[in-house]
Amino acid sequence: MRKAILALLLCLLAFACGPSSGELKAAKTAHYKGDKIAMFNATKEAVEAKYTLQKSDENALGMQTNGRWFTPEGLAAAESGGDMRVVPDNSINIALVVTLVPDGDAYVVSVKPLYLRYHAGNPKPESLKDDDISIPGWAQGKVDSLALDIHNALKQYEVKSVGGVTPAGPAPAPAAPPAQGSAAPAGSAA
Repeated sequence: MRKAILALLLCLLAFACGPSSGELKAAKTAHYKGDKIAMFNATKEAVEAKYTLQKSDENALGMQTNGRWFTPEGLAAAESGGDMRVVPDNSINIALVVTLVPDGDAYVVSVKPLYLRYHAGNPKPESLKDDDISIPGWAQGKVDSLALDIHNALKQYEVKSVGGVTPAGPAPAPAAPPAQGSAAPAGSAA
């Protein structure tokens, strides 16, 4: 019994140590400056640490991973080798397209999923849009996890503010204009 409780606590701790929503937002909105080929190579290394690349184009600053099948619960499915009969019904195939996109004089990283869902008896998987509400949260977690890994790989290139200007707080309210017909501002002795 004690071992089961310890195992449960370790699982909960593992999930609690995941990235926060603030970390994910920072990873998805970060801007990077530097040698675009060096940034592309750092991005490629981060992607290849978890995925096999299907294609990569240094000139277009983009790459795409091989698709992986996952069961409806999010577990890695056995490789099908093209035989869909070994893939469980409603499994999801995820391939990721990663691109460095110019944004002014900096770059942002785009991680876009390509989803397919297998339906038993149908020889061709269904293509899903990335905003399809039937896609389970763990699938978006794969996208978020890779975005965070890439962000960590590009930390040295990150710019904290775009254009070198740090936004200031709200501007002070303008002073009231002098009353018409008076040469001195209101409230002063003449």
